[in-house]
Amino acid sequence: MNSIIMQDGLSYRKPAWFDKAYQILLVSLIILSSGFPLFVNNSRFEMVILAITALGLAYYRPNLRLALIYTACFSMIMFVQGAWYGVFYFKTAIYQVLLFFTAAASVSVLGINLIYTYNKILLFIAAIAVVLFIPILINPAFVDKLIALSPFHTVTTTEVYGWKTQSHNILLMHFPPDFFAGLIRNSGPFWEPGAFGGYLMLALIFNTLLHHTLFRKENLIYLAAILTTFSTTTYLALLFFTMAYFFIGIKNPIIKWGSIIIFILIAFTAFQKIDFLGEKINKELKETRYQALKKGGDTRMASAYLDLKEIKENAVTLFFGRGSHPDTRIQGSDKEVLRTNGITDLLSRFGLIFFLFSIIALYLSYRHLASAGKEKNQLALAALATTLLLSFSEIYFIYLMFKTVTLFHIATLHLKRKQIPLKITERQPGHSHIKTITNKVIIS
Repeated sequence: MNSIIMQDGLSYRKPAWFDKAYQILLVSLIILSSGFPLFVNNSRFEMVILAITALGLAYYRPNLRLALIYTACFSMIMFVQGAWYGVFYFKTAIYQVLLFFTAAASVSVLGINLIYTYNKILLFIAAIAVVLFIPILINPAFVDKLIALSPFHTVTTTEVYGWKTQSHNILLMHFPPDFFAGLIRNSGPFWEPGAFGGYLMLALIFNTLLHHTLFRKENLIYLAAILTTFSTTTYLALLFFTMAYFFIGIKNPIIKWGSIIIFILIAFTAFQKIDFLGEKINKELKETRYQALKKGGDTRMASAYLDLKEIKENAVTLFFGRGSHPDTRIQGSDKEVLRTNGITDLLSRFGLIFFLFSIIALYLSYRHLASAGKEKNQLALAALATTLLLSFSEIYFIYLMFKTVTLFHIATLHLKRKQIPLKITERQPGHSHIKTITNKVIIS
């Protein structure tokens, strides 16, 4: 039998063994489809997730009213894209609607346990990644022994513009092509270090908002894993979120604004002195026009430049997007070129209307996670800004995990209508007696 428990200001129903197994399975599959190279962009695998989510809907019977309303509105955007680009696009449009509904439905089924389960899984992944990567960092040759000892090993060969590259995967760790070219960075089981860093930052944000403090032992493990990624964007996001957290908590205006000045000085110094921060960013800024004109994208700045240029082609593309099909998404003749800016990718794919909806929805989701804290609006804004900063270098919003986070407020709006009185007994510090508290809690 399930029992309702309190944890850090949020309340949820402690799952029985079947519920817990189902939640771990569903969240694990969502993570696999969102970051593990063997499962990313695999439509059949995503349809398996939809089927498992459908089983959850039949078993738990959550309130789907808002999820269906959102899906219907998203379907209208897809219909406009299909009508604009032709019948050939409708297959892609239907697929996008199914992905959106899968995210909305999984949120409705999992509720707050989506966040708790995600954090537990990422904590497990982060710990393993750090333990396996440290020996590799000390002696890069150790990777050969690790691959040889692994019971699971796949080699993927990719050809781009005539160049063939190989990546190695042992399921718990992924080694992209540039790893063997001398860039010793920790990708964990994700497709590249920056992506791993992004999902780690998401876990750190969740953990901080849920517990209203940055100082958690879980965050130390996330931090250790983040440091091993050597990802410029992830480092900047970590620095920004940390400083925003401290800035929000400071009450003295002199100290508050003084800390901002110190932060700017630290950021400027890091930009100038740390090669992989300053030089990398400067190079991208200088090569933006070249990458845009000669390669059709390929870098974050060039991707942003072209995405913003292409979406302004006409009113339909501006408000409803260019769609997700390669033939419509990219305006140039080269449809395989990389577009890596996740913010402008979201805008370009689905248009201004859905872009604004996504930003507001993501803010509402973070606002609920921070709802038990005194500075919930400011913390939610800090989390939103950090997520957008992360998305500047990865097209995260096409993946199920980020879709579920964006739509997480669906569950919270439903749960607010399902409050029940609950008596909680707790032993007061320094006293031998038991105090009974009556409170209203949210159940999922």
